[in-house]
Amino acid sequence: MMKTKISSKLLNVIKQNKSFILVGHINPEGDAIGSVLALALGLKQMGKKEIYTLSNDGVPEILRFLPLSKTIKQTPPKKEVDVLCIVDCNTLERTGFKELKAKHTIIIDHHVPPDDAEKSELYRKLSASVIDTGAAATGILIYKLLSALKVTIDKNIATNLYTALLVDTGGFRYSNTSPESLKIAYHLIQAGARPWDIAKELFESVPYKSMKLLGLSLATLDTQDGIAWITTTADMFRETGATAEDSEDFVDFPRKVKGIEAAVFFREDDKDVFKLSLRSKGRISVEKIAKSFGGGGHFAAAGCRIKGPLKEVQKKVFAAIQEEMKNNSRG
Repeated sequence: MMKTKISSKLLNVIKQNKSFILVGHINPEGDAIGSVLALALGLKQMGKKEIYTLSNDGVPEILRFLPLSKTIKQTPPKKEVDVLCIVDCNTLERTGFKELKAKHTIIIDHHVPPDDAEKSELYRKLSASVIDTGAAATGILIYKLLSALKVTIDKNIATNLYTALLVDTGGFRYSNTSPESLKIAYHLIQAGARPWDIAKELFESVPYKSMKLLGLSLATLDTQDGIAWITTTADMFRETGATAEDSEDFVDFPRKVKGIEAAVFFREDDKDVFKLSLRSKGRISVEKIAKSFGGGGHFAAAGCRIKGPLKEVQKKVFAAIQEEMKNNSRG
């Protein structure tokens, strides 16, 4: 297994304090929600009585089967707590909350921090962190943290962590699937996670409106110079009654096209405001491309938000991808 350093400072911050806010990122998926809930269950097992689990956008319908999911709130407590734990992201902005009051702040994440992160107030006041960009999912880091805290991985914790791992490895299909991730998945199944039950909830329970939205979006599928893309417009959302949540995995479809190097999903969130999901088949870094537009993510999976008419946005993004392809070829 890869060695992730869980510092004694991090363990002490958790052991020595009583009240906690656990928060993931906006537009949460299985890794964010599963990791927050697994950590909450672990803290409860340690005897911590005051635990607030937060998600600015709530819990997606597809993840409401997770143990303890009903405890997640969209409004933070007004009081100051002992510890704020930011999970599966590494800036306060990414949580969607402007202010969360706590004496100590810790980060548990596997994304690349922004270039200027060290200069931010959040990082200057950070009590402890574990940021491992080599981890397949934040759920792996939570598993290691709970193990270091001598928490028993029970069925409920295992279900949340297996979900986190399954989502961020694409069902163990992505390049981040490693001996470590499979070994941890094995332990989670031993602890009570039920692979088919979880896979059925995640991949075999798509709402009808989401499928209708996908049909309209797939009709826009196009390719050019090693790039495949689809678009979901505001009109499509209106026609189907679907929401952004219903389009969460749409980028996976252009990614399947044979012979392409990069896939993009353009989602119109507002007039001339597009949320982009980018995927690479492993040769180029879409994280670099997303970062150039103010976003971020991983080498093969990233995202950003761009303002402008669709054609202009596409032109900019395709040019950035093609430049990255050229640089990669030269390298």
